[in-house]
Amino acid sequence: MGAPATGRRSTPPMVKGLPLLGSLIEWRRDHFAVFMRAYERYGPVFGIQLGPQKGVVLIGPEYHDFYFKEVDRTLSVPDLYKFVVPMFGDVMLAAQDFERRRRHVSLLQSAFQGGRLTHYTGVMAEEVETWLDGLGEHGEFDLWDTFEPLVMRIAASTLMGPEIRARVDEFRPLLVDLARGMEFILPPNLPLPKFFRRDRARRLLTEMLRPVLATRRRDPGGHTDFLQTLVDDGDLRAEGDEVQIGMALCTIFTGYITTAAQAAWTLVQLLRNPGYLGTVVRELDEGVARVPRLDWAFKESLRLRPVMGHYARMTAIEYEVDGYRVPKGWMTMLCPGVAHRLPEIFDEPDRYDPERFAPDRAEDKRRPHALIGFSGGFYRCPGQAFGTAEVTTILGALLSRYELTPLDADPPSDFDLGVTRPGSPCAIRYRRR
Repeated sequence: MGAPATGRRSTPPMVKGLPLLGSLIEWRRDHFAVFMRAYERYGPVFGIQLGPQKGVVLIGPEYHDFYFKEVDRTLSVPDLYKFVVPMFGDVMLAAQDFERRRRHVSLLQSAFQGGRLTHYTGVMAEEVETWLDGLGEHGEFDLWDTFEPLVMRIAASTLMGPEIRARVDEFRPLLVDLARGMEFILPPNLPLPKFFRRDRARRLLTEMLRPVLATRRRDPGGHTDFLQTLVDDGDLRAEGDEVQIGMALCTIFTGYITTAAQAAWTLVQLLRNPGYLGTVVRELDEGVARVPRLDWAFKESLRLRPVMGHYARMTAIEYEVDGYRVPKGWMTMLCPGVAHRLPEIFDEPDRYDPERFAPDRAEDKRRPHALIGFSGGFYRCPGQAFGTAEVTTILGALLSRYELTPLDADPPSDFDLGVTRPGSPCAIRYRRR
């Protein structure tokens, strides 16, 4: 699997689609449904056309292993991530230079370790308590319309510091416009309204951050947030304001939008399974430091409702997989939502069962890369521990203080921000315990 191509073998069976567009329209509505139907028909290796771009989709841990090991070799990261350059610039995964790209990612990884993570968790708890103090004895809130700004406030406090936290009501809508300007398939410079809004948002966010950077440089080490980490890094400082601003925006964007979506799905699934929710609440009431059943609930939401509909790299060198030829220039893609429902890996994979992650079962440990909600390999999400801590902090505090009414049905999925999130309206009713 993943060997260099040696002959003119056929390409993988292609999902049937429309002329020119292929599966693009359906894929934009629901990545998971398209990939699941294709897997059921063609098996773990199949082709797909998304507008002008063709790709191969690989389903299953053995293919994940190839995908993560071959990054920066057979599979190219920056050639795929060109679409984020108008948003963040030539930084992080979009950086063309190999050493520079890895240095950016390593800096981000270092920002979420050890004492820094402990400090961030304390800030998260303060923001959550402030939110809860405003809820009163009972009431109702919309899930996404509440969680999205809450997570933005947490991200502003922990990652960007007090200057941006004080202006978060200006900052957040600009970041949303930036998110809605993300375009994976179409050329990012087309004269479309969403691209005009994206470019305006990038300009205004830069104007907001530039004077903060200047002030921070005069006081090195004066703050404990991620922005200060960027300011104090000598190599990054030499690259200039645009790179530091791009890295700051890229980090807060990816961290806040994915965390808000995964937190929302975790709560949805708990409220759809009141029996398991009761075990979580009882564990919270015991007042212990660790709440493993809440951790398992988060992992089960990551399995059943991963917010990333797919991962993709650009095929830089033609290769063979299961006897098929994958040409240079095709995308190579993974789909967590389908891979997480393989019965040979997860028992009764369509059933909500967080205790599959308990130490005596540990179904996600049966194969390397079985659970890929945070991707894998060198480019695995650096903020995994940060995101996990944030979700459990929010839900732990909410469920400790309030009794929530179970949901009758899952809310519809929404894809407008580049992640799979619960759509609105989704009313959450609460009463103080």
